[in-house]
Parts: sequence; C-alpha cells; structure tokens
Amino acid sequence: MEYLSRICFNSQGWRRPTGEAQLLELARPPSFSRRFGYGHEEWLFRFDWQIDGWQYGFLQGVNNSRSTFAGMEEAVDVTLYTCEPGSQRRYVAKILDCECLSYSQSEAIHAQFVANGWLAEMQADIVAVNGDVSTLGNPNWVNGMINVRFRQENVRWYPAGTYAEKDEYVRTLRRYQFNEIKSDAQAPRVDRILRGRSGRPDALNQKPFYRSGSAGKLCTPEHGIIQAKLLDELKAEYPSADISCEKEFVDITVETPSERILFEIKSDLVPRTVLRLALGQLLEYGFYYPWHDADSKRVTLIAVGRKALSPEDHTYLKCLQQKFNLPLKYRVVPI
Repeated sequence: MEYLSRICFNSQGWRRPTGEAQLLELARPPSFSRRFGYGHEEWLFRFDWQIDGWQYGFLQGVNNSRSTFAGMEEAVDVTLYTCEPGSQRRYVAKILDCECLSYSQSEAIHAQFVANGWLAEMQADIVAVNGDVSTLGNPNWVNGMINVRFRQENVRWYPAGTYAEKDEYVRTLRRYQFNEIKSDAQAPRVDRILRGRSGRPDALNQKPFYRSGSAGKLCTPEHGIIQAKLLDELKAEYPSADISCEKEFVDITVETPSERILFEIKSDLVPRTVLRLALGQLLEYGFYYPWHDADSKRVTLIAVGRKALSPEDHTYLKCLQQKFNLPLKYRVVPI
C-alpha cells in the first residue's frame, strides 16, 4: 500500500526544528506548528539518532488516524510532501517499507529516547526556536511522540525543486492526513514518469557526499522482545542443548552434539528484507570464524522475522536453498 503524507516546512532537512513552519502555515484552524512553533516530525531525518539501523520518527498523518494505523501488520510506502510559499506542493522523499508503530512500541522507544538523552536534545531544540516545549509528546496533542520507523537506506529523495503540477491529486489535499494512493492517477506524476527499473545511462552522483552515521550497536525494543520470546521457545524445543545469546555476536546459538544452529533476528515486517539483512551475517557467523572448523557439527542458519513468508518469499527461499545449497531456514516470531 502507498500513502501521501504532509510534513511541515523545514529548510534544514528535518534534522531539528527551524521555526519556519509557524510563519508559513496561515490556514484556519491553525496547525500544531503554527500554534506552538515546531512540528514533531522535524527530527524525522536526524540520522545520527538510530537504533540498530532503524530510524524512529513521527508523522502527523499517522497521528491523526492512530487507531487505524497503530501496529499495522503491513509495511507501507509513504511519499512525503511539504507546502511552500505560494501554495506549492514539493515532494520531499519516498520512504519504502515504513512501519506504523503500535502503542506499546511507541512507549518503549520513547523510554529509549529518554535514556539516550535525545528527548532532552529535542526540548533544547524547541527552546532554541522559541517553541512551546510543554507540548512535546503532550497527550492532549499527540497520541505517541514517535509513531513510525524505517531504515535509512529505504529513503528515496526527490531532486530539489520537485513540485506537484496544478492538476495533481496532492494539490487537493489540505490537512495533515495519511492519504492512501488508490490509483496511478493519484500517484505523484514524477513517479509515474520514472516508475520501473529500466536503469539509466549515467551514474547517479559523481560528487563526494556525506551520509550521517548511526549510533553504536543497540538493539531495538522490537528486537529484544523477539529475542526473549525465541529464547523461551528454543529452551522448550531443545531442553538438553547449550543455548546462548550473543555468543560471537550471534543473536541466539543452539549447540547439540551434532548441530550448531545460528539464529539472526531482524524485526522488519517484510520477510524479504529480513532474509536480505540476515543472510550475510549468518554466512559469516557460520563459516568465516576459524573456530567453526574445530568440529564437524552440521551448521544450520535461521533468519528470524515477525511475519510469515508470502508465496513469493517461499519461492525465493527455496531458490537460495537449492541453487546455492545453503543450509538456510526462516522462522516467524510475532510480537
């Protein structure tokens, strides 16, 4: 599913509030950013605030329909746009496989933001633009201060100056809503023109560029929940085995007299992404380290995700198993 979602104006890449939206949003009734001098989405692309490769943030469109979108079982693609002076709609970015958080996920990640000192930084950022810091996360205004998460590599930026044309669907949207794209006619025209994977004759960018780094290794709340549930399941399944967490960086290792089973957890909703992210790590854990040659145990690699494989995913996994003779499996641990 694909959606359009408005974010408040920010000339600095949505890394911190700039105070600009308060001056630009003159519609009635006044928006949140007009009233309080900032928007909760203004840290959306603060990429040095990541947890285990995940970027957590806020979309007002999700907030306005939280009961509908909280804990969605499907990851969605979201095209973000902003309103600029002169009523122009500028396409900012498309986020692929964006997850809408459940209420419990929001609470857990909020606690992690507090522990990391990020909430204090957000408060300081609001004060710096003369915003009302008392409204940050205030339940009178937002139903969870953090309501989405995505991976940085799944952000597709539109070129600067990518504006909607006068007859496009996005020009009819006025408020901060999560608007489903139900047809090609409602999709951004730039996507309709560029849609597909036919390639291009030139390289994307020959100039050096800076990519914000992520924080050090820190497991997400989702990862921790899956790991704890999986550990309980494995202890029941293998009562006589040696079971350990984080041995040689492996999420969970099960050792029997004849087999070594390695589990790598990825909390993504999309199984294909789980397989892609887990496979390289599992191969290294299973076959790179010299100590693995010290015995003749059979090695089994298991990628662990939250959602069952689709028929297409099953076909893909079977291909990996048969064509490359990989001892690879997939296991579901829902949260």
